[in-house]
Amino acid sequence: MSAAQSHEPRAVERFDRIWRDYVSQETLDERIAQHREGRARFLKALAGYASRVTPRCAVEVGCGSAIDLCLLKREMPGMLAVGVDLSREGLKVAQSFAGRLQAPLSLCQGDAYALPIRSGSAGLVFSQGVLEHFPDPRPVLAEQARILAPGGVLVVSVPQTFTGYTVSKHRAIRAGTWPWGWEGQFSSRALRQLGESLGLQVERIFGYQYWLSWAEPTWVLRDLVGKLERRLPDAMARWMKPVAGAYDRLWHWAEESHGHVFLLNVAAVFRVRGPAR
Repeated sequence: MSAAQSHEPRAVERFDRIWRDYVSQETLDERIAQHREGRARFLKALAGYASRVTPRCAVEVGCGSAIDLCLLKREMPGMLAVGVDLSREGLKVAQSFAGRLQAPLSLCQGDAYALPIRSGSAGLVFSQGVLEHFPDPRPVLAEQARILAPGGVLVVSVPQTFTGYTVSKHRAIRAGTWPWGWEGQFSSRALRQLGESLGLQVERIFGYQYWLSWAEPTWVLRDLVGKLERRLPDAMARWMKPVAGAYDRLWHWAEESHGHVFLLNVAAVFRVRGPAR
């Protein structure tokens, strides 16, 4: 999430303050590990599309820490990786992660309403945790589509509506304790309709990641057998392994096929109308 994505006048100051504290709360390596584990499905999708698009340029809009962009650059070292954010403090954090991961990035300050990038110049454009900060996200998504080459890929990830995270977030917003300011969320249908309203072709909708909290019912269910297995004596835990394996396979199938309706984030893959690449 980024200051470039907020509609509030004092958003830059708030996001700068958040980014100044971001790395100090945990080490760089811990933040990177969290991304690799929680966003594995999202990162795999990005790398898959990046390997097939031209021009070989990927842009992350509202890059913030740019961890996702850094990890993508490591997968695709020959690709130009560009990160855009309105927050100078966010860009400093991004540079720290780029150095730690030895992933050279091109970073620039810019507003999500008017990206400092030439039209049709990127094969892959993506954003994570951006559109939900706008009451009307259409102009922001249209601007992302503007810089995409014909036949290129636009990947948009936002918080999914039907989660315990959404409930908890809105309680904090009402109490005035939510650090990110105003924030919405999307169902998979709403995200699809948003793209289609701008003439984008919907290629794929998928979900990824859990909010690791007792307030998230799907995570409690997902880890139920694992919790039981970890608490049993070793002799009994061995008997549980086939059950745990079957339970994991069931959840993996559900995540792959229906994760867009119950996981923390929903992502849409759009294409700008034009010749296939």
